[in-house]
Amino acid sequence: MINRIQMILKTKDLTPTRFADMIQVQRSGISHILSVRNKPSLDFVMKILSSYPEINPDWLLFGKGEMSLSSKKKKTKGEIVPEVEKAETNQMVKDEDPPEYKTAPKQMKGEKGKGGIEKIIVFYNDNSFEEYSPR
Repeated sequence: MINRIQMILKTKDLTPTRFADMIQVQRSGISHILSVRNKPSLDFVMKILSSYPEINPDWLLFGKGEMSLSSKKKKTKGEIVPEVEKAETNQMVKDEDPPEYKTAPKQMKGEKGKGGIEKIIVFYNDNSFEEYSPR
């Protein structure tokens, strides 16, 4: 992954200091990662992807595919549509929820201390999230 981070720096023509400022991490953190002293944390990776949404997460994490999501474009009826947008467009919206979602299962309605809800986490498309606790 360190090689791919260095490739981002080169492609974006960034110094490690500027890159740290752009993704809002400590400059020493970048230095430690580039010198192989530390491995990138999930938080570090999420900050890169949040700051540079055009970077392909599969490429950054696993080295699979192209660096840029914009290079994953296909022609569809004379248009160029990114695969990500195409997948979102193809999702059908149904008038009704499936029956299993109409009523909450018993274990979700529970009471405190009797197998009730401990935490709800909502994930957003921009890779952010919120946590809710019934306390």
